[in-house]
Amino acid sequence: MAREPESSESAFKKACAYLNFDRKAKWAAHFAAASSALAYVSLLGVLWLFVDLMASRGRIPDYQELTPLQQHEFDRAWVGLTLEQRQERLGPLGLSAAARLDLASIEQPSQAGDAVDWLWAAQVRHILAENVGPGAVARVFRGRARTRSAPGESGARASQVASALRVVGSPSGASAPLLTAVSLAVTSGPPVPALTPFNDVDHGILSLVVRERASGRTLTPVPALARRAGWTWNAPPGAPTFPPPYLTGLFLLALLLGLIATGLSLLMREMAARATVEATTRIRRAVYHHTFRLGTLAVRALGPSEAVSILTRHVEAVHDALYHLLTVYYREPTIFGLLLLSAFIVHPLLALAFLLFAVVVWLVGTQIVSAFRRQSKLATNHAAERLTIIRESLMLMRLVKCFLMEQFNSARVERQLTRYAHVQLVRHRSESVYQPLLIFLGLFASLVLLYVGAFIVVGGQLSVAGAVVLATALLTLYFPMARWLESRRFVRRGKESAQQVFRFLERRGEVGQVVGAEFLPPLARQIEFDNVSIRDPGSGRMLLEDVTLNIPAGQRIGLIGADNLEKHALVYLIPRLLDPTAGEVRIDQHNLRWVTLDSLRAQVAIVMMHNLVFHDSVSNNIGCGDTAYTLPQIIDAAKMARAHHFIQKLPQGYETPIGELGHTLSVSEQFRIALARAILRDPALLIIEEPETELDEDSKNLIDDTLTRILPGRTAIFLPHRISTIRSCDRLYLVNKGRIVATGVHKDLLKGNKLYRHLHYLEFNEVDEMV
Repeated sequence: MAREPESSESAFKKACAYLNFDRKAKWAAHFAAASSALAYVSLLGVLWLFVDLMASRGRIPDYQELTPLQQHEFDRAWVGLTLEQRQERLGPLGLSAAARLDLASIEQPSQAGDAVDWLWAAQVRHILAENVGPGAVARVFRGRARTRSAPGESGARASQVASALRVVGSPSGASAPLLTAVSLAVTSGPPVPALTPFNDVDHGILSLVVRERASGRTLTPVPALARRAGWTWNAPPGAPTFPPPYLTGLFLLALLLGLIATGLSLLMREMAARATVEATTRIRRAVYHHTFRLGTLAVRALGPSEAVSILTRHVEAVHDALYHLLTVYYREPTIFGLLLLSAFIVHPLLALAFLLFAVVVWLVGTQIVSAFRRQSKLATNHAAERLTIIRESLMLMRLVKCFLMEQFNSARVERQLTRYAHVQLVRHRSESVYQPLLIFLGLFASLVLLYVGAFIVVGGQLSVAGAVVLATALLTLYFPMARWLESRRFVRRGKESAQQVFRFLERRGEVGQVVGAEFLPPLARQIEFDNVSIRDPGSGRMLLEDVTLNIPAGQRIGLIGADNLEKHALVYLIPRLLDPTAGEVRIDQHNLRWVTLDSLRAQVAIVMMHNLVFHDSVSNNIGCGDTAYTLPQIIDAAKMARAHHFIQKLPQGYETPIGELGHTLSVSEQFRIALARAILRDPALLIIEEPETELDEDSKNLIDDTLTRILPGRTAIFLPHRISTIRSCDRLYLVNKGRIVATGVHKDLLKGNKLYRHLHYLEFNEVDEMV
């Protein structure tokens, strides 16, 4: 049963699993991402405190300075208390029992005139005691209680308080007992707090605590911050009044949060880079080693092109996806969620209205942009058609002149120019309209929200600081969303590439060494291809079909054909870079499937055009880094290949880096270094693909001299591109459409085979003089 292809999601999960090879870096990146997101959003809270301090100057308002919403909320809270609860709250004010009872009997604080300040003072004490603690109460009410009035002041004081309470209504409507009680409290009772306003001193964050709780808000973390950070309201003795300690503390806090957020962001990127590099390095290593287990990759003329694409482009896409996964993909939604939560904490309804409005604008804007882009694309296609017709009119110049068509063709061109101008105007109009339209929609949405926000602020339902923070939170939602959408593109591409990578890694190799494989003795008699067939794994077409031929030991043969894949497939069967899908390849009656790969490949040396040299020193290119070969042996091989002379002239001789793919050397020099590599191993069989590039005469002579020296006593298979090599072969095999269609020497094939003669003419552009 065929296995279902793996999805991109499951393949990407496998790629993500490679991050576990550096678990510390992976989880450090996740932790730093979440922590940096929290630190960045915490700066929004500091902004709130900054703006609130600037607007309120840290002063607690009197009842008359409360917003209508706060006054209504205070009235509602007061009415909801029992008589005993009201008296309990009034107790710390130092009033007599009779005064507390009469004040507690007030049912409508907003109609109590100046006496409402006594009730508000009790509410302020309660808010501070409940949400911050007794220290905050002492901070606000320090120095506000007076002792008994001095002689001569009692009458004036009693008159003042009586005047303040004349408008106070009690449930019974009798204010005289209240006035008497309060007057007695002033003249003979315990100390009574002076009704000095609360806003004469900077109380730091306590001002915000009172105003927030007076508005009935319970979600904000301000009271918790005030409880845990005494520096926000409790200035040390002797502290300067300017700048306020609270303001300086906010500045230092913002600076600290900024440094923490930046440090965590750097840590996140560093850890993400380590985890990602470790993961992709292991994936690349797996791809590299697996390439050599997949013999079918070697069929391609340019080598394992699929593996190169996997190793570079696809693994790099996976690398980018994993890096964005650790740094953006989860971090930005976290920031988005925290910003949205902050907006809902400040004002839930306004935040929800903004989101709904943004969704509507986005949907409408998307439709508008899509419509105009379709119109622009259609206009672009029409413009291209018009230009094609105009270009055709220019190409008809001879026809126009010969048949006197000037007037007709001119009118034709004019019509096309007019249509071209029209469609170009449509295209430009489409492109120029939708961008300003989107800007207008965004501006309109902003103005509506600004109007609604200002209306709410003026109505007292939202403070100026809250409005600033809300606007900042909502506007900055764009940036994490934009970065997340951008990262999705990388992740999507990474998923597709991961599917290609793991599909490649899970492919079974077709070339392997069987258990108990035998050692192959040196080639002595012949190489046999017995009804060999092989199918191209990429396209599925048959490269070789029922090929049968014998190559006697010591002969030079040449493979001629128009399709390089067919010729490469034939020669790659010998060192078992791939195995036939049918038939057998034998050396001296030994089936190559049943011999050890080392003993087989030790007898074969390959010189192929696309694998002549690699990026390393000359000595490593010849010796392949094998320490068994000494430098004198390498030099002897280079001399045999006629390469020693130009190698000595290189800047560092045999230690000179050749450069990537040998770009610093000529084709002839690269070819001779490859010949030296083959000579060094003293193989029984040489497979040589000659350069297709035309060589100069000196290079040809040097190569011919090398071949004359090294080929006697060896079997050689050429993929020739020079007439001299073709003539020197003992036998040529003509390969066409996967079959051997002709065999013989050059002269006979040239006379008796039309296909061979045609290929000869195409490559050399001449008719051989020996015909």
